[in-house]
Amino acid sequence: MNATKHKILIVDDEKNIVETIRYNLERAGFRTLTASDGKLALELARREVPDLITLDVMLPEHDGWEVCRLLRQDPGTARIPVIMLTVRGDEADKVIGLELGADDYLTKPFPM
Repeated sequence: MNATKHKILIVDDEKNIVETIRYNLERAGFRTLTASDGKLALELARREVPDLITLDVMLPEHDGWEVCRLLRQDPGTARIPVIMLTVRGDEADKVIGLELGADDYLTKPFPM
């Protein structure tokens, strides 16, 4: 499948992280959307229905836990793969993220 057809929503409030991820994904042929808070992330996910969401935990408005939970409850977004990308690397945090419906959980810093 051609990467240019895939749309990825990057959700993080750290501008440099967003730009690094965005640069690398676009360079690989993906289309990207970005959100710097949980509220905008939910709006974009519902409106744009991306093929994948990278989601930070510590966000303004709604934190990543809440965003993930709400995405999974909404039939329109429930099947979108979510990768938690966060500095919160404790085992308990990983368990929470996966129990809330994240498909994977990566800690920062991460290899591109």
